[in-house]
Amino acid sequence: MIDHNTVAFVSGANRGLGAQFVARLLARGAGKVYAASRARHVDIDDARVVPVTLDITDDECVTHAARLAADTTLLINNAGVNRHSSFLAPLNIDDARAEMDVNFFGTLRMARAFAPMLIDRRGAMINVLSILARVSLPAMGSLCASKAAALRLTESLRAELGPHGVRVLAALPGAIDTDMSRDFEGPKLDPADTADAALDALAGMAGEAYIGAMAHGLAQGLALDRAATHAQLLSTP
Repeated sequence: MIDHNTVAFVSGANRGLGAQFVARLLARGAGKVYAASRARHVDIDDARVVPVTLDITDDECVTHAARLAADTTLLINNAGVNRHSSFLAPLNIDDARAEMDVNFFGTLRMARAFAPMLIDRRGAMINVLSILARVSLPAMGSLCASKAAALRLTESLRAELGPHGVRVLAALPGAIDTDMSRDFEGPKLDPADTADAALDALAGMAGEAYIGAMAHGLAQGLALDRAATHAQLLSTP
């Protein structure tokens, strides 16, 4: 539950889904929101918002952010990157390395830095992933691999932090109407609705929150016939 005692830290908060996480936390009555991004710029005029400069690929920067935000009770690992790269694309090695450094190692850096304070406050963590953590699209193969790695990370963090009273949630939305999905031609989720759905899921007991019809449909397909669902996706150009 989000209330005046909630002190949230949101990475990738300067635009898209991250900006909506900040807005929805404020609307729900959060006492303070650290809005972190490389740009250190947030278009929200509210005294409860604390802009933070953050590069989650930089160990020292992450450590500094955690010291600055030592009162955090809710960590939202939202920062991510998608290079839209297939595995045999000319620049894929560089693309895959960038995606892994942000989507997997960046989330790991943040979790390690903020874990002590979340344990002290019996707080919570939301790792914003994607339904592509459960499947593979050849056109974005390295993104899918990085999100799958982040899902395994989230599961392990849940096992490690759960006994300390820390809730760890994987948010698995479908395509969201942000710059990251600008080339996707299908239906897209509203960023504000996506943020609300992830925050609502904190009240439940599930470790994974499937957000939107695309995510629910793929999750159901995987549960009913995993092989057929994967075969269909792998045949997608």
